[in-house]
Amino acid sequence: MDALSIVHDEVALEGLDGITIPSLWIRLGSRTPSFPLKLDSCTKEFIWRSLINNVDLDFYELPKERVDVELLDRFADINPDTGIQTTTSFSNAKNDVYPVTVVLDDKDGIQGSCLFYKQRKNVTKNVRTEELKQLVCLEEAVKRYGRKLVVVASQKMRFRVLIGEDSDPDLRITDQSYCILERLGRARWQGELQRDLHSSFRTEPGKLHYLRRCLDRHGLITMQSHVIRLPTGQQQHSILLLIKRYHVLRRSKYDILMEHLSNTLQDAPGQIASIITLRELLNVHERTFKHVYNYMLSYKLVQLITLPLEDLNPSAGPCNTKKGTKITVRCLKLLKPYQKKELMVEEDDDENEDGVGVSRKGLPQQDIIMERDLVLQAYHIVVSSGTKGISQSSLQVVMNVGKLEARMLCRSPLWWKLPVPQVRVSPDDTLCVVL
Repeated sequence: MDALSIVHDEVALEGLDGITIPSLWIRLGSRTPSFPLKLDSCTKEFIWRSLINNVDLDFYELPKERVDVELLDRFADINPDTGIQTTTSFSNAKNDVYPVTVVLDDKDGIQGSCLFYKQRKNVTKNVRTEELKQLVCLEEAVKRYGRKLVVVASQKMRFRVLIGEDSDPDLRITDQSYCILERLGRARWQGELQRDLHSSFRTEPGKLHYLRRCLDRHGLITMQSHVIRLPTGQQQHSILLLIKRYHVLRRSKYDILMEHLSNTLQDAPGQIASIITLRELLNVHERTFKHVYNYMLSYKLVQLITLPLEDLNPSAGPCNTKKGTKITVRCLKLLKPYQKKELMVEEDDDENEDGVGVSRKGLPQQDIIMERDLVLQAYHIVVSSGTKGISQSSLQVVMNVGKLEARMLCRSPLWWKLPVPQVRVSPDDTLCVVL
């Protein structure tokens, strides 16, 4: 990617809110990988002219000046041995420059979050002509507008940057889900914790979960576990979300401990060691160690066995109790070595949540007519399903809508006003649905 493409990419990633000129310099100066040009006055003027000449970029004046973006590294405080973030300063110190204000059902098809979407003024004609000729230089623009001037990319450009080149540009997602995707894009390599999105979007965790699942099913985001140690010493588990282009596997605490435990067992005689010895070697709390070996048991990496102490340690000699029975110890036996791989975030499986054992992978999607009521279209799909009917999850797949939308369609009061389909047998002994 050349220098000017990087500049336009950074503008598009900032979302519908746009980016001020000072914040653009901050983004370019802290970009990973580094921006190839030195950000001196000549380079900045060159970048300004490239912004002017891009038809996919518009310029707006905000009602008031916006503070510069504040970049913090959430991974700077992660312990490399445990994978745990040891401070909550990232979420407490960061000021939200872009408060979530979802643009709903825009007539022009604009999606995203913008605090001053209706209040800001389009000043593109004051900056360039229709022939893309520059009217003001960078110094004059900064002097005239200050931090009120923002550069905003077009809807098409912003969506393409978020979904990547391999995704379908005609993909339709809800306004709320788009705003989540937009916020993840703005976070770049840092990503967003799902627990922080609850407060940012001012919504309950259950609803945010379904909005996020829509993005996950279309392959637009990645998820991985993230652990934070609170000042009280307690550990808080959350899910780290990133868009695919910025995905970096951050190994979790249990991922690191399971690898360490597997390596220890590989070096042990017969690949067997007592649980007490292993816990002392890992130097972790008893409850944490129990979680580690239970995970390995579930993945069938180890086996829990009981052995006489004298078999485990022949040099100790005969070890018997007062009753004369042999002293036994609980041990772990390695079945197969642990391999570094991305552990899937645990999700409750809702593939068959309707109690139907029918696979939905082969269900054809139906073209939705935007001018017609969705409830009526869903009703006709149910009618066309005949006597077998159709599950809510299958209806979701056929109509290509999210889980919340499918649920609302099935619970709509309009269903009570529609005629109940009746089934009769035609003369040729085939079932017919009659309204």
